Amino acid sequence: MEAATHPADHHEMPTSGQALTSVAFSATLHCLTGCAIGEIAGMAIGTWLGFSNGATIVLAIVLAFFFGYSLTSLPLLRAGLSLGAVIPVAFASDTLSIAVMEVVDNLIMVVIPGAMNAGLGDLLFWGSLSFALVVAGAVALPVNRWLIARGKGHAAVHRTGVHGGPPTRVVAAVAVVAGIFGTTVLVAQAVGSGGGGHSRMTMGGHEGMAAEPAAVRGLATSAGGMTLAPARSELPRGRVSDLQFRIAGAGGRPVREFEVEHEKRMHLIVVRRDLSGFQHLHPQLGQDGVWHTQLAIPVAGSYRMFADFKHEGRNQTLGADLAVDGPVDWQPFPTQSQTAYAGDGYRVRLAGEPMAGRESQLRFSVWRVGGPVAVEPYLGAGGHLVALREGDLAYLHVHPTAPAPSGRYGTASSRSIAFTTQFPTRGRYGLFLQFKHAGRVHTARFARTISWSPGPVEEMPRGGHHGH
Repeated sequence: MEAATHPADHHEMPTSGQALTSVAFSATLHCLTGCAIGEIAGMAIGTWLGFSNGATIVLAIVLAFFFGYSLTSLPLLRAGLSLGAVIPVAFASDTLSIAVMEVVDNLIMVVIPGAMNAGLGDLLFWGSLSFALVVAGAVALPVNRWLIARGKGHAAVHRTGVHGGPPTRVVAAVAVVAGIFGTTVLVAQAVGSGGGGHSRMTMGGHEGMAAEPAAVRGLATSAGGMTLAPARSELPRGRVSDLQFRIAGAGGRPVREFEVEHEKRMHLIVVRRDLSGFQHLHPQLGQDGVWHTQLAIPVAGSYRMFADFKHEGRNQTLGADLAVDGPVDWQPFPTQSQTAYAGDGYRVRLAGEPMAGRESQLRFSVWRVGGPVAVEPYLGAGGHLVALREGDLAYLHVHPTAPAPSGRYGTASSRSIAFTTQFPTRGRYGLFLQFKHAGRVHTARFARTISWSPGPVEEMPRGGHHGH
């Protein structure tokens, strides 16, 4: 929009009454436009890249100020004012107004349950953001009116005689629609969750009350008439030891009949309680029904072992605790990221926005030295994925979406390794992807915060390191 310049023939700014309110309303909509562009961009980028809530808010605030100042500055610069003259005017005009809007809209986003953790495909995210921005504009209106009445704020722009920016009526209409949309989404969310569960609205439609959360495995030592019985519960630190265990059936007799699943009859996962250590082993079954594997754990702490196998057509995962003596330094849960490093120059990227209570797809692509890697088949697929819930270390059953082809898996145009799983509750999860390249197996660790289950939300303990 072209700027109109009238340096010698502009009216004095009103200081009271309806005229002052009208000018303040126009100034607020102008400021809200830039603020909304930056806020939406920041929230969307931060959510898409998996930033923490704090980092996402910081990014949104920075972009809101940037776009807010830009919308004020561009008409002035097009009118011929120097950058040195424009910057003080933009600061004086918009700083307090944008600051008020940012405090209000980000506070609302934090307060609305699940808004910051909702994905970009979730109506809760967009509805909350729309509602927050409209409320922020309403709060900023009296602030701008007060500033203009005292010759401050937007009055600084008026004194230049340059008038530009988006049409007031268009912005007002968009704000009204955004307010109605946001209010509708939040009311629907509140009504749907009034019965103790959680109703969910997504960009693809409405999901009502969901079924019970998907069953998880690995929480019990005994299940399905079988028991995981390790020969000992303590292991030495930093030394290779022979870890022995049985799967005991009826009468305590060892089970010997196991079916091949992912090319092995037994998968043994050993993970530290804070999810900082992970090993995937394939024990050998002795004639006495005892499984054996060589294991070395370099760091002291409490660990969980998972025996993952198939017996009589049913997949089973049994868990038991292991202790490694020594000084323990628990590690904090890592920051969520779309990229993880697997050593030896390998980078793995994660795509997908999984949500609790429904089947989700996770796609991984492997890169090295700037280019995509076509990984080799590993355990009957493009890779192997283990998902564990923080706190109780619930073990999620994960399926490759397709069997591994012969030769290499993935090309430059199709280089993803895909899995499906169902996260049973919202919360934080550790994902451990293993892939094979150049004859070696590599492991990439991801942290994911899974949002908003459409079924009854079950809050899980975080950071617990005691046995189960």
